[in-house]
Amino acid sequence: MFLVILLITLSLYLYQKWIYTYWKRRGVPQLNPSFPFGDVADTFKQRKSYANRLAELHHQSASDSHRFVGIYTLFQPILLVTDVELVRRMLTVDFEHFTDRGAHVNEKRDPLSGHLFSLAGAKWRWMLQKLAPAFTSAKVKSMFPTMMTCGRTLSAVVGDHLGRALPIRALMTRFTMDVIASVGFGLDCNSMRNPDEPFHKMGSKFFSKSWKTSVRMLLAFVAPKVNRFLQLKLNDDDVEEYMLNLVRDTIAKREHGGEVRNDFIQLLVQLRNQVEVEDGGSWEINKVEPNKALTVQEIAAQSFVFLNAGYETTSSTITFCLFELCRNRDLLGKLQEEIDEVVDGGREASYEAITEMTYLEACVEETLRKYPISPVLFRVCTKPYRIPDTDFVIEKGTLVQISLVGLNRDPRYYEAPLKFDPDRYGERKAETMVHYSFGDGPRGCIGLRMGKVMVKMALVELLSNYDFEMESPTGENELDPSLLMLQPKHDVILIPKFM
Repeated sequence: MFLVILLITLSLYLYQKWIYTYWKRRGVPQLNPSFPFGDVADTFKQRKSYANRLAELHHQSASDSHRFVGIYTLFQPILLVTDVELVRRMLTVDFEHFTDRGAHVNEKRDPLSGHLFSLAGAKWRWMLQKLAPAFTSAKVKSMFPTMMTCGRTLSAVVGDHLGRALPIRALMTRFTMDVIASVGFGLDCNSMRNPDEPFHKMGSKFFSKSWKTSVRMLLAFVAPKVNRFLQLKLNDDDVEEYMLNLVRDTIAKREHGGEVRNDFIQLLVQLRNQVEVEDGGSWEINKVEPNKALTVQEIAAQSFVFLNAGYETTSSTITFCLFELCRNRDLLGKLQEEIDEVVDGGREASYEAITEMTYLEACVEETLRKYPISPVLFRVCTKPYRIPDTDFVIEKGTLVQISLVGLNRDPRYYEAPLKFDPDRYGERKAETMVHYSFGDGPRGCIGLRMGKVMVKMALVELLSNYDFEMESPTGENELDPSLLMLQPKHDVILIPKFM
């Protein structure tokens, strides 16, 4: 028995020794991995978020003048890229080598995982071609009145808390959920006033703070090979069943019940019936095609990622922006002056007015720089790639990661990177800055316009009607160590007052 234990122990030691020298054998600088978590032990022990740990590794590598460095998550070798020019090339010019994200997809066992964000290869290209027309400026503009209905409710709810402490992030998650329910699923979900509303409960369950949720998300994106071996699903069965039933019912109402709404799922049902989706086109379903272009499961997956991509990211961006503005009162005043010029006399802000507010745009961009909505960009090398100016070739199948928290807070690219400074975008346009919060290239986020409009509309609604003070002004916002996305560890408490 002792001999068996000794052999197993020796085998494990030799295996991890061999795995953890992968980058050294390839001639790539690596850090100091340790069994069994590699370079991210604090993440799996929930002491530090993956985003922050990767940012630490980014800064450590950059300080040693490495353009890229080899790291390990569990037994998975990952190439961490820290040079902004190399990042730009990988995402755009040399995109053909990095077309996939390498994330978990199992359309049979886990149908909600088969969405645009995670799909690979030809299926991703086909789905992108189908969905891109649904996110044009004209389509987002046509959904704006529906968003504004939720914005007015948000303003009214805040008005009910005048002079009292208001946990702003909790409210923003319900606001975002209501907007997504309305423009995404055609539902009148009023979770801002009724937090127990079923759609809110099911949707937010995916982002619940728990060890189970953290491990599932990490394995799906950080160690997909381990996830495939374990056959883990990203979603609980009750969430999956709820979403599939909701989509089936909605499709039936749109295809056979004559219901028409200017929302995302209407566009998906049009695509399902091979109705051409175009700017300025009708929202009607003028034919019910027997040979469907999209299955119920495919529509459910795209609808689910619409919820996932908008819920946490939008609510957190609004929260972080208000947090920074309230502890920089001069910046808050400057933004309120711009908003007042547009909504002077109590007029409701239009889509055009909101999108033309330059300082509001700068505040949102600076929030996204400091708190990127996708703190890590994931790619997998789909064909061998020689890194420019080196002899090193990235092998096909290699996972590549980019720390946006590290890149966006890198002093090589931003002076005083922790300072919240919207004026960074005054003299230089945002697109010329080191800024990949929505990704870049063909796999950039197609929901960029809609996400930013939701954030801006909420900020305009709130700051045109109320002033806000922070209950307890603090330093930097402590981030939750248990989540992959950036989220405050503790809610931001604001006190709303009339202007």
